[in-house]
Amino acid sequence: MNADKIYLDPTQDTDVAWARRKEATLAALKMFRMTLDAVRRHSEWVESRHGISAVELWALWELAQSPGLRTVDLAKAMALPRASTDATLAGLVKRGLVRQSAENGAEGPTLFFPTFDGQRIADASPQYGQGVLKGAMNNLPDAALINLVQAMGDLVRHLPFLEQRAALQPMAELLRPGGQPPAQAGDETPRPPTF
Repeated sequence: MNADKIYLDPTQDTDVAWARRKEATLAALKMFRMTLDAVRRHSEWVESRHGISAVELWALWELAQSPGLRTVDLAKAMALPRASTDATLAGLVKRGLVRQSAENGAEGPTLFFPTFDGQRIADASPQYGQGVLKGAMNNLPDAALINLVQAMGDLVRHLPFLEQRAALQPMAELLRPGGQPPAQAGDETPRPPTF
């Protein structure tokens, strides 16, 4: 083993430094697993409780916080591509959880509002309406969040198989086989929301 690597502390014994590095790597790996498991479990919970995806709940939550958003505003708030946001909103409109109206008649941009049922679903998940990962990050002190962003940036720079567009996909979709959203039956009657 090479003790001259920049990530080893030259003041430590090489064997001790490698043992500490291995221990830290495994601890970080375990925390990533727990994080991804929490995201997956939250997504499953949202789907079983409300009959919508976690990203649809987040969209409802954003609309409940700021009714009358345009698609582009919602896309920015959720760090998602506009096409994905359009599809999410279309699904919520179809389920009767979101309504749309044009500002200044048919000429203005389309604005989106939660319906009564949509608002009830958003209100039923106030703490993690934006997802468990974003909720946890919102609870971090500023310095810890900045350190996390810097450390994640360092990690991402060393990742093989890196796909930049994954940054704009919902976490729950990334955790599905093939990174695809859940299958939507076209002719099926939507399940009624539960509260």
